[in-house]
Amino acid sequence: MTVSMTRTHTCPQSVRHDRPTLRARAVALARRGWRTYWERRARRATALILHSLDERTLHDIGITPSEIESCVYSGSGDRLRRYNETWPWRSR
Repeated sequence: MTVSMTRTHTCPQSVRHDRPTLRARAVALARRGWRTYWERRARRATALILHSLDERTLHDIGITPSEIESCVYSGSGDRLRRYNETWPWRSR
């Protein structure tokens, strides 16, 4: 007669979920990179569209041609008008 003794090791719930797994960190990194890529493309497209407008239209918007880059790429909130990534730019 053989008796097998096994021991089960369990970790407390708080220890198991302390750190994200390698897979979770890789997925988060890929998502952040993808979001950064598309934000950069959207900003570039916005700058190109604004550069295609004439001075009169830009004046109506409230910017001058020399302010286009700072309007689009500036991350600070010191401007009244700046790039808004949540603005619905696609027509439905």
